[in-house]
Amino acid sequence: MISLRIPEDHLLELDRLVGLDGMRNRSDVIRLAIRDFLTDNHQVSGDTVQVKLGPDLSARIQDFCKLQGEKPDAVLRNAARGHIKRVMFEGDQVSNLIEARMDELRRRGDDESNAM
Repeated sequence: MISLRIPEDHLLELDRLVGLDGMRNRSDVIRLAIRDFLTDNHQVSGDTVQVKLGPDLSARIQDFCKLQGEKPDAVLRNAARGHIKRVMFEGDQVSNLIEARMDELRRRGDDESNAM
C-alpha cells in the first residue's frame, strides 16, 4: 500500500473516470493510469507509434474510413506524411525568404559603400 497526496482537481478527474471501462473505484483508475504510463514509452519504436487520439478524433477517423474505404493506419500514415511535408516546405519557404532579404540588404550595403 502506498500513500500519496493528490490535488483536488486531480481527484475530481479520478472520480469522473470511476465507472468507465469497468473501473469500480479510484484505486482501479490509478492502477490503470500507472500501468499505461509504465507500458507507454512515448517514443517511436521501429515501425509502430502508439497514439491516443481521444474519442472525438477516433470517431471521425472511423467514419472517414467507412466512407472512403480506407484503413486507419493508412489514413494516419498519409496525415503524418502530409504534415511533415507541409512543415518542412513552410520552414524552407521562410528560410528562403529570410536569405533573399538578407542578400538584398547586403547588395544595398555594397551599393551604398561603392557610391562614396
